[in-house]
Amino acid sequence: MLEIIIYILLALVSLAGLVLVVINLPGIWLIYISTIILAVMDKFENLTPLILVILFLLCLLSTLSDNIAAALGAKKMGGSGWGIAGAIIGGLIGMLVGGIAGMFLGPLFGATIFEIIFAHKNATQGVKAGLGTFIGIIFSIIFRFSLSVAIIIFAISRVL
Repeated sequence: MLEIIIYILLALVSLAGLVLVVINLPGIWLIYISTIILAVMDKFENLTPLILVILFLLCLLSTLSDNIAAALGAKKMGGSGWGIAGAIIGGLIGMLVGGIAGMFLGPLFGATIFEIIFAHKNATQGVKAGLGTFIGIIFSIIFRFSLSVAIIIFAISRVL
């Protein structure tokens, strides 16, 4: 009976992790922790330490994907290092001040403002770089969500 309760709790924690990923927070780590607990319950028979290391590396890649995707998006749309720095700072400020909406809009506004002020670009070029950053972040969220779902399905299929 206790085992069933733990499985239900792990499922709920994993679902919470998926929600966090959608709102651009590191929910994949909740999913990873759930996977570790599942591996311990399974005595590492089906989720071996090697598999857990590989999943850890995938989670790390997922965490880094936001910055990588934002940078690539900004670069693709003509942004500079200033736009990338603005996106990172804007994302942090947006998260603190604007909650969920701020996490999405902060990088866009940050990249735009930094491109205009520090890279001396006109408003159109600044907005274009900001949009590239925003699009990169959206792609990153899609990547992280897909990876999170894949980890959940993989872990469940290995143990059950």
